[in-house]
Amino acid sequence: MALSRKNKRKLNRLRRDADRLWSEQQVVFDKARELVGRAGGTAKTYADSEITPVVRKRVDNDIRPAFERGVESGRRALASAEQTLQKNVLPAVAQVGGNVTGAVRELLDSEQVKNVQNKAEQFSKQAAANLERVQAQVAKQKPVKKKKSGPGVGGWFLIGAGVAAISAVGYALWQTFRADDDLWIADEELDAPVAKVVTNN
Repeated sequence: MALSRKNKRKLNRLRRDADRLWSEQQVVFDKARELVGRAGGTAKTYADSEITPVVRKRVDNDIRPAFERGVESGRRALASAEQTLQKNVLPAVAQVGGNVTGAVRELLDSEQVKNVQNKAEQFSKQAAANLERVQAQVAKQKPVKKKKSGPGVGGWFLIGAGVAAISAVGYALWQTFRADDDLWIADEELDAPVAKVVTNN
């Protein structure tokens, strides 16, 4: 199929416009990619400067002291049990004469062991009550809130950058996928040989 000069010019103009549009879209994609990278870096910096210190402060001021109090209470309970064992149980075993079986029977039946068992049970109940009380106190403590009316300058910057990045990507996608038939050139037309038109002047 032979094309007239007018159609060839239109075809060449369309090709130039399509190439220009393609290069402009590539520039938009590059800018959007760069903007997203900068926004991610800014978000990381914001999280490092604003969020991480607050979390670290909460751990240092609330969670770690409660845990250390619980550990200290457990250590005291262990020390008390060890002292009770050394002062009450071991002397009772040493006093009991006879063979090992008799000593064990007397030990299990002795009033001192029962007293130690009762004291250990009481101490266990008291330790559990103390632990529940400490947990309730930790749960009742309200976090110290900073009075902030809204996002700061960095927050607004991130919001603006995010909106701009999303808008740029959306515009680029819209430009890429819109149904503009005048910009598309069929592959068959490009591959077909162009016949020369001879005109008599």
